[in-house]
Amino acid sequence: MDDIALPLHSGRMSRTEDRSRHLVLWGAGGHGKVVLDAGRSQGSFESIVFIDDRHRELGSSFMLCSILGGSEALSSLRGCSFLISIGDNTLRARCYSIAVSQGMVPATLVHPTAIIAPSVRIGQGTVVMPGVIVNAGTIIGENCILNTGAIVEHDCQIADHVHISPRVVLGGGVCIGAFAHIGIGAVVLPGAAVGEESVVGAGSVVLREAPAKCTVVGVPAKVLIPASISAK
Repeated sequence: MDDIALPLHSGRMSRTEDRSRHLVLWGAGGHGKVVLDAGRSQGSFESIVFIDDRHRELGSSFMLCSILGGSEALSSLRGCSFLISIGDNTLRARCYSIAVSQGMVPATLVHPTAIIAPSVRIGQGTVVMPGVIVNAGTIIGENCILNTGAIVEHDCQIADHVHISPRVVLGGGVCIGAFAHIGIGAVVLPGAAVGEESVVGAGSVVLREAPAKCTVVGVPAKVLIPASISAK
C-alpha cells in the first residue's frame, strides 16, 4: 500500500495519474510517526512515504513506509501532497517553503477523532492530531501543529508555523503569533496574546500577553529570557 515507487517514475506514470493522492512526509522521526498514524486514520491517500536527509542512517523504510531519500528527491515529487512532519517551527517552515517551491501540494490533515466546528478555517499544511477540539470562528494558519488533546476555544487566531503542544488550552479570542510554540499543558486565558516566535513553557498560564520573541514560564507566566538568546 505504501510503495509509491512506480507512480513517481515519470516515464512510467500515466498522464492522468493524480499525484496528490500520494502523501509525502518530510521527517522520519517521532513526530513523523504520529503524523503517519493520522494520515492512515484519515484514509484519503493511496500511499504514504517519507523523505529524510538522514535516509542513509535510517535505511529504506520507516514504520512500514518507504523512505525515498533526502531532500534531493523533491524534484521527482512535483504534484504529490506533502506534510512537514518535524516539530521545530523554524525548520518546519523552511522545509515547507522548499517543498512548495518544488511544485508539491500542501495537504491538510485532521485526525477523525478531532472535533472541528464547521466555521473553523484551517490553513494548508496544518496537522490536527487525535482528540483536538477547535470551536467556532477560529482561524488557523498554514503549516501548524495542533497536537494531541489540545483545546482551542471560539474565535482564536493562530498564525502560520505555530506548534500547539498536547493538552494546551486556548481560551476564547486568543491570538497566537507566527512561529510561536505553546508548551505541553499550558493555558492561555481568553483574550490573551502570544507574540511571534515566543515560547510558552509547559504548564504555564498566560494571563494577558506573552511578548514577541521571548520565553515565558510559570503561573502566571513571566518573561524568562529572550528567544534569540535561549536558542543559542
